Amino acid sequence: MKNFLIWGDSITYGHGDADGGWVGRLRKTVWKDSLVYNLGISGDTTTEVLGRLEFEARQRIDPEEETVCIFAIGINDSIFLSDHGTFQTELPQFVKNIHEIYSQAKRISSRIVFVGLTPVDEKKTNPISWAPNKVYKNDFIEKYHSALRTFCGKTQLPFVDVFSSWEKLQYMEWLYDGVHPNANGYDALFSEISSTLTEHQFLP
Repeated sequence: MKNFLIWGDSITYGHGDADGGWVGRLRKTVWKDSLVYNLGISGDTTTEVLGRLEFEARQRIDPEEETVCIFAIGINDSIFLSDHGTFQTELPQFVKNIHEIYSQAKRISSRIVFVGLTPVDEKKTNPISWAPNKVYKNDFIEKYHSALRTFCGKTQLPFVDVFSSWEKLQYMEWLYDGVHPNANGYDALFSEISSTLTEHQFLP
């Protein structure tokens, strides 16, 4: 039996998708041989994930079983707070949080994957319709995505470069509200993530 522990935000949770997003699709693929724990919480940043990672892992891991830790987090860190003129998580703090997340994850498993950020439809996110004082912009998102990619390159961790691949495609058709994927978007996410998991022999 293999355990998949997947931390993240509302996109990880599968917001807006009846099939549970890309994590739900992973569960349907591996359910015979694995347990998949969706630990995505809407609105979370790296700060929140860091605060709950160790406790949540302890409740779920079995030392005798293989565990894969997947982190799909960062887009909420990149939110610009227009009324304060700051980011939800400033970039240096984001990088520091990623380092600490990795440090904690290494104590759980050597099988660690980071999923990059997804681009948005700025016509719907500048500002965000449900939070007018907050802004998602692709220029900002790309900086956080690039910092994460650089970190994974230095540490030789598997990295799913979603932002770069989606930018080359008509990705706006995959977003139902400008941020969260629709069913086709989650299909595309799952395809990329499962390819990386297969490449590193993390799937059963």
